Amino acid sequence: MTSTSSAERGLGAAALLYKTQRAYVAMMFDVLGRLLVAGSAKDPVVQRELLGFPEGYTIGFAVLGEDLSLRVARVGDRFVPVEDKSGRPDLEIVFKHIAHAFVLLSFQESTPTAFANDRMVSHGDVGLSMRFTRCLDRVQGVMLPDPIAALALKSLPNIPLGERLRLMTSIAGELVQSFFPTARTRS
Repeated sequence: MTSTSSAERGLGAAALLYKTQRAYVAMMFDVLGRLLVAGSAKDPVVQRELLGFPEGYTIGFAVLGEDLSLRVARVGDRFVPVEDKSGRPDLEIVFKHIAHAFVLLSFQESTPTAFANDRMVSHGDVGLSMRFTRCLDRVQGVMLPDPIAALALKSLPNIPLGERLRLMTSIAGELVQSFFPTARTRS
């Protein structure tokens, strides 16, 4: 019988924690990208914000030292997914570690707090970064339940209940359809 030292068990637990956090961040990048695309297709407030970006402007999230990333581009008044992630986007938000991305994406820390705690860095135009933050906050404010949105956002957007329910239903429908692209092409 071989015994495992507490240090070896600790390394095993750390590796499992890392793998779990990495899988969660990958899944949330996918969902967040789809939500941005869906929100821009359905919410006129997000569509108006997008008009302030140059046509074709790319925005991305990444984790330092990882191959995880999210890319969207402005095309018209919408975000569209960018499949080619080889180049650097025009605006990129980079998390300094997978654990930092996990804390933010699991709503344990708000974006302003994470930025203030130096957990991420933004590469690109500061003004357009703020514009993107407004888009992201709007989509999260519509889709997240208030208790979770309060953890994720600096302040909750003031959206009348009827409008919020209409947008939530519309964006959720678009999100679900994004997982079944062939269903979209059949009519």
